[in-house]
Amino acid sequence: MNIVIDKNIFLTPITKLVGITEKRSLMPILSNLLIEFGPSGIRFYSTDLEVSAIGYIDYKTDFEKKIIIHGKKLQEILREMENGDISLEITDNILSIKQKQSEFVLSLQDPEEFPEVKEISGYEEVYINGRILLEMINKVDFAISLDETRYVLTGMYMKGFEGDIIVVGTDGFRMSLYRKDVAGLKGFKGIIIPRRSIAEIERIIGEDEEVKMCIGEKHIQFSTKNVTLISRIIEGSFPDFENVIPESNVNVVRVNKDTIFRGLKKVSAIIGRAEPVKITLYENTMDIEAESEIGRAKEVIEVDYKGEKISMNFNVRFVLDVVSRIDGTDIVIKAPSVYGAVLFEGEEGKNHKNIIMPIRI
Repeated sequence: MNIVIDKNIFLTPITKLVGITEKRSLMPILSNLLIEFGPSGIRFYSTDLEVSAIGYIDYKTDFEKKIIIHGKKLQEILREMENGDISLEITDNILSIKQKQSEFVLSLQDPEEFPEVKEISGYEEVYINGRILLEMINKVDFAISLDETRYVLTGMYMKGFEGDIIVVGTDGFRMSLYRKDVAGLKGFKGIIIPRRSIAEIERIIGEDEEVKMCIGEKHIQFSTKNVTLISRIIEGSFPDFENVIPESNVNVVRVNKDTIFRGLKKVSAIIGRAEPVKITLYENTMDIEAESEIGRAKEVIEVDYKGEKISMNFNVRFVLDVVSRIDGTDIVIKAPSVYGAVLFEGEEGKNHKNIIMPIRI
């Protein structure tokens, strides 16, 4: 069984799928890719039992054969080979990869040991542009919790309405909500997609691709022309995010986005990545201060502010994350007079809302 195929055509689905292969699993078989050759094309399968993916290339063979091979090693070998055609020869449990004076001989495992990867079907389907899907994820993924003890927060909430879609990430100390108008979108139930799956979507989906989402009872599936990703859905109730958005914060400041970002970066040079900065607002002025055992720093920037003098302490990384994700030239910050959630918005405001809880010191 021999085929000759362009190296990059064969490598592309492997590069997309290999990140899913489990590196430290108690099941070594999950470090492998299942590759299926046949008259309908070549299919590639990877899974860690929670996230699975299927890749496809339109290269038909006159034989049917399944092989299992270490995904990462196969990727490394192909990357080192020159552009152009490569020859694949499969004999018994051996795969030989040849190109000019190079030859790699790899042992194959029993394909029957690979877990079954099944696409889901028969459930509600929604189509969305890849660029829009990636944009929505980028707006909120930084706020998704890493704390496995609060399991329901370790995923991104997504819900569809007639004509728009909403995504939310939160770790209990901050929250990011993004709503996007999508012409022709059908509504669908709210689901929680694991952070691990979100990372794979960002890696696999292309901006110029149309994505079909199939939403099942326990799984969600994202499909493009050449790749399908299947993820389980996190079970449980997501927090009531609508009711935690402060609507009556009276201290409103407008600040240039680049100016506050540079100010935060300067001051944060003297502290650790997740240590607090103190922000004080008064008379069209914002003071950003930080202090550590090696010294202290202060940046004074001009803002549009006419409220009372207030001071708040924030995890500097939380504020930098928010500032870097908000679109537009200016950022609007709305703070309460007493301790409470602070709202960060763009100039338009309504579509992207970010909440950060100040640190009590």
